[in-house]
Amino acid sequence: MNKILVPVDGSQHALKALRIACDLAGKYDGQVLLLHVLDTQKSSLDLLELDCAHGFTQALRETLEQATGSQKHPVPMNVLKSAGNEILAQAEKRCRHQGIAVSSLTLETGDPVETILMAYKRTAASTIVMGCRGSGAAGDPSFGSVSRAVFERADCTCISVK
Repeated sequence: MNKILVPVDGSQHALKALRIACDLAGKYDGQVLLLHVLDTQKSSLDLLELDCAHGFTQALRETLEQATGSQKHPVPMNVLKSAGNEILAQAEKRCRHQGIAVSSLTLETGDPVETILMAYKRTAASTIVMGCRGSGAAGDPSFGSVSRAVFERADCTCISVK
């Protein structure tokens, strides 16, 4: 369990997954690899409602609030990248606070499943730990669809956190 890939999106489930990944890395002398996939369909309101949004810089929060007021959708790419960098920075800080070796991969765009799988292969991660938001209704086939698709195709230990 040397390299643990943790896709983070700022949600509560991703934060829980990060805690578990840090525990595993600490116990098994591993390293956490952080990944954030930019979601070009997110609205500024979606970003402001993330569990990690309270840690965004004041300038980013103000930019997102202005975009919300003007109903800009989707969020401009530069703002989306700023939010992604903040999410990665907060996750990295949490790891370092626990004394865990951590590195952030570059921000990625594209299909989340394919992007996570490419990062897994590129980094030779031995484990993937990710949150499962289950944004679909109970019984809906989209329930946990990203984590389910990643776990079906990855040839490593996979842990889903809800």
